[in-house]
Amino acid sequence: MPSASPTAEPSVEPSLAPTPIPSPSSTPAPTAQETAKAIINALKQQDIEKLSSYIHPEKGLLFSPYGHIEKKTALTFKAGGLPAWDDPKLYKWGSYDGSGEPISLTFRDYFKKFVYDQNFAEAEKVGQNEILGQGNTLVNIGDIYPDSTYFDYYFSGFDPKHSGMDWESLILVLEQHNGAWYVCAIVHSQWTI
Repeated sequence: MPSASPTAEPSVEPSLAPTPIPSPSSTPAPTAQETAKAIINALKQQDIEKLSSYIHPEKGLLFSPYGHIEKKTALTFKAGGLPAWDDPKLYKWGSYDGSGEPISLTFRDYFKKFVYDQNFAEAEKVGQNEILGQGNTLVNIGDIYPDSTYFDYYFSGFDPKHSGMDWESLILVLEQHNGAWYVCAIVHSQWTI
């Protein structure tokens, strides 16, 4: 599992410490559906502390910019270890599809581009254990997380002139641990050439 180390030195010190480990009162919701809804709302509100309370306590939280998860390059943060919203460090999140250039972004910039770049809380469709958006990229969530339940928050497209080739999804991958549901991956998916 790659460590979440910066790829460039920050120019200023962060003003907030990493998100604290959640208190026992931050108990995840009892069903997968309720947990996914709470997580998507935390993402919408940019509530990093609430999101942190849902991170899988053993597996952590993996971020994948595309539907095909590259375990060797995807960043995984431990529970309580998400960067602060204003953390200036640049992290390497993988590579851009097509160019192969590294995705070097701060946590906030990655979040705005590859996590909540659309209003996924109001998605056109939500698939449970069903991938709704298909492109040329092989979605391998079932291979990486075979014991998971996942929710695909999907938009079929935004501009009619693109004939659906501008679809986007945000996929929350959940697993149970000690009877509660936690998120172990947040996967952004979109049409790629």
